[in-house]
Amino acid sequence: MDMEGIIQLRGLIQTMHDQQTTVVIVSHDVNLINSVATDVIHFADQSLTYYRGNYIDFLIAKQQHDLHKSRQQQSLEKQRGSMIKAMDNLKKKGSGANNSGSKKLSKAVSSRKKKLERHGIEKDEHGHRMTTQKASTGIKAGSINALDASTRKNQTYKELSKRADISVAPVPDKAVQFCFHDTNCVWGEALISALDVGHGFDIPQDHNANTSEQTSPVNYVDPCLEKGMLFDSVDLSIEENKTVCILGSNSSGKTTLLKILAKEIAPREGEVHYAHNANICYFDQHKADELVTDGMHKYGQDTCSITLLCQMFPKKIEQDIRKSLADFGMGPQQSSTHIQFLSGGERCRLCLSMLMLQDPHVLIMDEPSNHLDPESVEALAYGLKNWNGTVVMVSHDVHLIRLLEGTCYVLVETEGKLRRLEGGIDSFLKILGAKEIQ
Repeated sequence: MDMEGIIQLRGLIQTMHDQQTTVVIVSHDVNLINSVATDVIHFADQSLTYYRGNYIDFLIAKQQHDLHKSRQQQSLEKQRGSMIKAMDNLKKKGSGANNSGSKKLSKAVSSRKKKLERHGIEKDEHGHRMTTQKASTGIKAGSINALDASTRKNQTYKELSKRADISVAPVPDKAVQFCFHDTNCVWGEALISALDVGHGFDIPQDHNANTSEQTSPVNYVDPCLEKGMLFDSVDLSIEENKTVCILGSNSSGKTTLLKILAKEIAPREGEVHYAHNANICYFDQHKADELVTDGMHKYGQDTCSITLLCQMFPKKIEQDIRKSLADFGMGPQQSSTHIQFLSGGERCRLCLSMLMLQDPHVLIMDEPSNHLDPESVEALAYGLKNWNGTVVMVSHDVHLIRLLEGTCYVLVETEGKLRRLEGGIDSFLKILGAKEIQ
């Protein structure tokens, strides 16, 4: 969905909200969530956690919640340490006591062990301890009682304490990182120069016929734009170590323009010049899916990411392949998973790893954030901003474009021209009639 469609969707959701209609959406679009959400449900560790507010409020509340659990665990560990030390002292006294005294000390140790097991159970408003039968309600994270009761039997207090001595901080599903290794940029000139480039499909012989029929202001098309042409007279200079974002509505020709710049297709009009020996790599989700499909066809259904890349780059050693995958958050488990079972986001990471093994100087990317969650989108932006290569990107993700802080162009569908946006993404949103999103 393009930005204009997202704005219309936001207006529709707002209308439904005004009509007291409950709307449940699943989205990775941070700006959409921030603009329409009144509540956020976080699904993690096979459980749902509810937060009031939008995505920003969710991040603040979750950070505070995680900090509270961490401090609570530190407090529990300190208290447990004191209790264990007291039991050790009682055991030392019992070793030298007579038979009667030894029984008393043994009972004292047993009593303190039970107290240690109950340690961490909160009390209700009447001062009564909450029971464990309430689906763990009232049990502090990091306490011994938070462990499964069936696994606590016949264990010493030191064994119980060791099991409870674990971090309660959230464990990420994968490493959220995109590390693009630096390239040797030494040209000091534009790496790609497009001059009077035009392209279209199914262009009739008499392309100027019936242009007078489109006279409605809503459907106005520049009469200078040839019929069947997506765009013409596009001039674009991609400088070294720069980031360029191309905006526009769906079907305006953005992907076609990217493929021309990436040498995937030849333009019908104009020409494109490239710096000598500049290595240009092209990424889109279709290419990521084709990488997996072709890999299974050539090397078998059981091919994993490591095997696939080792076959594609026989001159690379396996250690370099593993490092490249790890640079994009593909740990040992994901790297050894059969590629047919990789998620959309993991296929995206695999494809980026494959491209970086080719040592590109220019990355041309078409909607790279389609299958990435918000944390991964931010990691992608951070990785690209710290890379010394050149990036040309088409995206409808407002958050990603803002984070990249690149030069923005818009491909105007009705004109077939590429226009530079001096105000960046925010000026484009204003043109579409959107309110400025903070």
